[in-house]
Amino acid sequence: MNNMNKKNFNELLDEIKNISNKLNDSNTSMEDSIELFKKGTDMIKEAKEQLTNLEGEVKKVLDNNEVTNF
Repeated sequence: MNNMNKKNFNELLDEIKNISNKLNDSNTSMEDSIELFKKGTDMIKEAKEQLTNLEGEVKKVLDNNEVTNF
């Protein structure tokens, strides 16, 4: 796999939406669909990891400041 530049969470979501649109396009070939699907699942995995990391950082901040309400 090519070494893709680190994308932020919103960029990943936009890219996943684009891939989804291409997968739903009847003009997309089966070969392209398979490649897009692989790329999309990698991006979803990356987005989940970023979300988990962000969640951990928020929890640390809340724990350190003992803030219970936003």
